[in-house]
Amino acid sequence: MSNNASFFSELRRRNVFRVALTYAVVAWLLLEIAGVFVPMLDAPEWIITAFLVVLALGFVLAIFISWSFEMTPEGLKRTEDLSPDEVIPYWSRRKFARFIIGTAVIAFGLSAYQLLRPRSSVRISQTEPLSISQSSTADSLRDNAGTTRPGERILRDLDAQWSKAAAAKDLEQTVAFYSDDAIVLPPNATRAATKETVRNVWKDVLAAPGLVISWKPSKVKLGHNGAMAWVSGTYELIMNDASGKPINDRGKYLEVWEKQADGNWKCAADMWNSDLAVSAPATAEKK
Repeated sequence: MSNNASFFSELRRRNVFRVALTYAVVAWLLLEIAGVFVPMLDAPEWIITAFLVVLALGFVLAIFISWSFEMTPEGLKRTEDLSPDEVIPYWSRRKFARFIIGTAVIAFGLSAYQLLRPRSSVRISQTEPLSISQSSTADSLRDNAGTTRPGERILRDLDAQWSKAAAAKDLEQTVAFYSDDAIVLPPNATRAATKETVRNVWKDVLAAPGLVISWKPSKVKLGHNGAMAWVSGTYELIMNDASGKPINDRGKYLEVWEKQADGNWKCAADMWNSDLAVSAPATAEKK
């Protein structure tokens, strides 16, 4: 019993308990800070796990140092090398308590912020019918967790919703995915560089008889600043010719997306062309 009491007294004398408590609270604060900024930077999710492992290893190292060394005015010295009358500076209990409580309050505030903030990675506007809903975005991120970066998953979801809007022949929703200054480059046709001409391109496409259209992204690449990206993929299309005979088309497309001031992604440039031979009937259909 006396040995245990002596051991704990030695831990207290060497400030091991204080170091452990200080490290734990500061590590908590650092984890909360990382939890806020990692999603904002679209950084890989494994960074948080790696950071946690580093902090755990650092805790072991901090305990070892606090047991084996003492901080003196001349720097770190091994505990057994100190003379009994050597003065070791340390914080008072009041100052130590203030530091621990202050750090814990900040960490708790960041934790509460993460729990209470909206889970969607895309800001939702009441007048924006095409933004991904909070629930659908959260479900998608859970389904694809660990496979792609959050920004890439958002763009894949947006492109999928865009394809569904076109398949439903909803003209207004289809053109709403473009930014106000978007440029559309349909095959074998002049470019559309205004909202009205872009709308006319899609109006003609969706009015095609027997139209069945869909596309799927195959690759998403985010820019380094996180505000621009490009999406490429393939499309399939069926429409009737003048005689009513179905024409099957397939091809590829490339989109350039920009994050707007409100946080929503919009397509700023769009182009596509067919994989069919040049002799095939030319169409201006999308994807």
